[in-house]
Amino acid sequence: MNNFLSWLVRGDTTEQRQKTVVKCLQSKGPTPIGVNLTIADIQQGFVLDNYGYKNEIVLFLRKDKKDRV
Repeated sequence: MNNFLSWLVRGDTTEQRQKTVVKCLQSKGPTPIGVNLTIADIQQGFVLDNYGYKNEIVLFLRKDKKDRV
């Protein structure tokens, strides 16, 4: 996880961070459309969908399945 966070914070260039899609998610706005989540979006804490709805980004950590009861 440490390597991921250092890579996320460091990044290479602004252009690369804006182009690198981490995951495609569904917007929570009035019209649920697909939204590409990029490194730059994670760094700023939100992503806008095509209609301008601002989706807040929240990251969760959980235990491995074998450790959960």
